[in-house]
Amino acid sequence: MNRLLVALLALAFCAAAHAQVVRPAPDFAIDGVAKGTSLKSFRGQAVVLIVTRRARDKEFRAMLTRLHDIYSEFSTEKVLFVAAIEDGGDQVPSDIPFVLAADPAQVAADYGVNGRIGIAVIGVDGNLDFITSRPVAAERVRDMVFNNYESQSASRKLPL
Repeated sequence: MNRLLVALLALAFCAAAHAQVVRPAPDFAIDGVAKGTSLKSFRGQAVVLIVTRRARDKEFRAMLTRLHDIYSEFSTEKVLFVAAIEDGGDQVPSDIPFVLAADPAQVAADYGVNGRIGIAVIGVDGNLDFITSRPVAAERVRDMVFNNYESQSASRKLPL
């Protein structure tokens, strides 16, 4: 009986450990960092991904302006900013240090972005914590970065 109980507890513990990544973010390659670098390389670091058709789109520039206003809060938390610009643009018109996705069209497809803009927040645990197809308030992005699945799980108490 004790062996069965130990086996069940071990199985429950393993299942709970794997259940933390409830909505894994699709992986993609990142240009300009190091050869073979991908999203998985940045596990343990929150990622803000912005997908756009053109760097000159009004929605993209509006989102950059909003994020710029609160960027100082992100800089101390090691948040990685990634842009996937489908028209092949290699410049992000912002003071925020963005890295570029290697295959923006594939990133757009993987994240289901078929409009002018898509914004995703990927938590430190690899969860796709937030995704939208329109510009949002920078505070909403900040809330998603700082209140991700992992931080919420850590604050929960186990039932007795």
